[in-house]
This record gives sequence, structure tokens and C-alpha cells, in this order.
Amino acid sequence: MKRINGFTLLELILVVLLLSILLSFASVRWGDLLPKNDKETFPEKFSIEIALLRENAISDYQTKVIEFDLTKNIISIGEMDVLRGFVPSREIQIPKEYLLKDVVVNGEKFTLGKALMRLYSTGLVDKAILHLEGEKEGFYSITINPLTARISGENGYIEEISIPKRDNPT
Repeated sequence: MKRINGFTLLELILVVLLLSILLSFASVRWGDLLPKNDKETFPEKFSIEIALLRENAISDYQTKVIEFDLTKNIISIGEMDVLRGFVPSREIQIPKEYLLKDVVVNGEKFTLGKALMRLYSTGLVDKAILHLEGEKEGFYSITINPLTARISGENGYIEEISIPKRDNPT
């Protein structure tokens, strides 16, 4: 019998298997697997919390509330009760590098005390802008869209655009 020079099926399968393993290691973005600090993940976590809370408000037919406590630097999630007022259910941790400087809810600026933002059962939310201040980082502004409840974050202090009042001739 003549011997035919070539690879057997088993050898070909082993080579393809080894190549696929090596390619999977080469294509992984290792930076995504490293732990991130709170400052980098805060906008993502906050966005997820707001989206879930909005969906809860729609499915439960009940207004949900986010309380921004500027004196204690805490963001709480909960509901409004007729007798007890705001009833918190959980808290969102603000990164240690940042201080909640002020909050603008529906055009009203809060620099002290507590501010409430409502998420209605219709899917609409109060328009809010959070201003976080870091010692080294400066200001970081988070804007919450009133129609979609999506957030966007930008470096710097973002002011709310207001339309000047005009005389109404009618």
C-alpha cells in the first residue's frame, strides 16, 4: 500500500481547536474585565436605577420618587405616603470623590436641604440636572431627560436653558 502524505481528520480538528482558543484570547478586551472605580460606573448605575424605577412606576400605576439630600450627600429612592411623606426603599451611593453640589428640578435650583424628583405612572419624569463637584475633577453634570428618563453626563457645570419672559400683547 502506498502512504498518502497529508493530515488526518483528527489533526485538522486539533489545529482548528487550538487556533480558535488562541483567537478568543487575542480578541478579549482585558480592560473591560478590570474593576472600575465608583466614579466611572456611577452614571451607568444611576441610569439603570432610573430606567428600572420608571418601568416600576408604569407597571405599578404609581408615582415613584427620588430624593436628593444635599446636606448628607445621599440619593434615596422610594415613594410618597400621604401620612409619612417620603418613604425611602433604597439608596444610591454617590462616589466618594464627588459631592452633590446642587440639583435643579423642573427649573427650581436646590442648594441646601432635600429635593424630590418624581417618576410618574405615565412614563414622564421631572426634568432634573445634578451637579457633582470633585476636588480634583471639578464639576460633573448629569441631565435627566423628562420624556425618556435617559441620563447624559458631561464634565463641567451645565446650566439649564431658560426662555426669557416676554410681554404678552393679548
